Amino acid sequence: MRIWALAWPIILSNITVPLLGLVDTAVVGHLPDSRYLAGLPWGLRCLASSIGGLAFLRMGTTGLVAQAIGRESDSDVRNLLGQSLIMALVIGALLIVFASPLVSVGLWLLDGSDVATN
Repeated sequence: MRIWALAWPIILSNITVPLLGLVDTAVVGHLPDSRYLAGLPWGLRCLASSIGGLAFLRMGTTGLVAQAIGRESDSDVRNLLGQSLIMALVIGALLIVFASPLVSVGLWLLDGSDVATN
């Protein structure tokens, strides 16, 4: 039972990844032009690459917290939570600040066109 208590958040997060594409397709499918639906996989590919690239934070934190729980060190668990939250906030802020250049680079890498500049 203790393993289940530790594992269910990771299982839930892994289940939600395909739901993102499903919901996006359902929403974009209601738009009047099919080009929006055609562009959706490109956006999902960029998003999946970013999420996959940041998986180190989730997996690294999970391993370190599991070790701290095994040592029964609540202070280490709290420290790891604080450090991980700070790192996530810094990375999130940097992504927000550099969103425009990152979108342009992502479109260039995927050989897409930036509609805003055309």
